[in-house]
Amino acid sequence: MGETLSGLYLAHLAMRWPSIKPNTASSGSTVMVIPGFLGGEMSIAVLKQYLRHQGHAAYSWGQGFNDGKVHDVIEPLINRVNYLCDKHGRRISLVGWSLGGIIARELARSCPDAIQQITTLGSPVIGGPKFTALKSFSAVFGWDPDSIEREMQARFEVPITNPIVAIYSKADGIVSWQACIDRWSPDVSHHEVRATHIGMGFSLEVFELIQSQFDACNREAVA
Repeated sequence: MGETLSGLYLAHLAMRWPSIKPNTASSGSTVMVIPGFLGGEMSIAVLKQYLRHQGHAAYSWGQGFNDGKVHDVIEPLINRVNYLCDKHGRRISLVGWSLGGIIARELARSCPDAIQQITTLGSPVIGGPKFTALKSFSAVFGWDPDSIEREMQARFEVPITNPIVAIYSKADGIVSWQACIDRWSPDVSHHEVRATHIGMGFSLEVFELIQSQFDACNREAVA
């Protein structure tokens, strides 16, 4: 029921927007934002606009509606990652919301040299849909939760070497927060926020956390 109040995060952000100052303290990053399951370009438009306001070259994933067919989008997204790297002459950062975070992690496995860091928002990296409110609809979507869980665990045999920022919330009404905790990848920092699952895409707290992590990563890169 808490997810029904997610619109309040957007309202709060709208009220605060005029007072949000652009970040001029550091150079911006090149960022690609990936929506969650059943999300499209509009669902990530606010986050993308915030990142641009903070001086980043922010792009959507360019694949339209996320229908959950992860394997179908990896190759075109690898091409997009390489295109953005060539365009800006630097590695890019990935921000993935829910299933979008799973996709971002797979991209990092496929082309680690092109990725600066990955940020996941409420992404069930352990078990996938098995630990979400959508498990009951598995038959509708053609999922086998146990098979997906085994496949995701097997993916850890190829470690993600890029830095991962995993954002989760105990107020998440869609994804079990415990499933967002990655204890196997070598370079992960976990950050708890107070937003709902849907609210993460419109939460100023989440946006500012993403910005602070970009700053930290850029400082390390310069050092």
